[in-house]
Amino acid sequence: MYLINLKGVVGALFLLLSTSHVIAQDWHSYFDQDERFVINMPGEPEITEFYYPTEWGGNLPAKLYSINTGNVDYRLTVVNYGTDETAYVQVADHTDDDFPWLYDFRGSIAFAARNIREKNEGEITFDNWHHIEMVEGHQIQVTHQDGTRTYASIYLYEEEGRLFIIEARGPSNGLYQGIFQQSLHFLDEDGQRVRYVLHPDGSETKRTDLTDQYE
Repeated sequence: MYLINLKGVVGALFLLLSTSHVIAQDWHSYFDQDERFVINMPGEPEITEFYYPTEWGGNLPAKLYSINTGNVDYRLTVVNYGTDETAYVQVADHTDDDFPWLYDFRGSIAFAARNIREKNEGEITFDNWHHIEMVEGHQIQVTHQDGTRTYASIYLYEEEGRLFIIEARGPSNGLYQGIFQQSLHFLDEDGQRVRYVLHPDGSETKRTDLTDQYE
């Protein structure tokens, strides 16, 4: 059984308990073994399958997990890049002298970050490198003219060829940036939670021998 992961959200929960505002939402850990992730969500998301247009002209299979509740719009997009070029939807002008899948894959975080900046009007208050379990990514925060905020994160789970794009927009005093945005965790093919150790030479060591595995 997958239980809600409290790491990374303790501060948000403390703030929640210290206020009189009660969030009447069914927060739980939502997991998808096929797409190799676990994330905290305030209910069951609507799942929409579509094709994601990439920077180099490809169209890759993707899923959007979305919920709108409590005046907050929660969105998680998972793009399947595959783990090699055979999983890539080839573009019409591809030749043996270029590598559009590789370019798309390596640049996927930067491309998704650019899209988030372009579609969110307002003041960008945070725009920097980030990671979860040493799966590298990027975080962006935007304050909109109506006072709402967007918290967005992007992570590339290279070993499984998945790009995760997390977006939440709602009131500026919301706690969703901790409970939702930073709650993502990655699974291997056996459903084990994965953590990486990053070494100075850029190499990584994969770990699944974690004491806080889901049970």
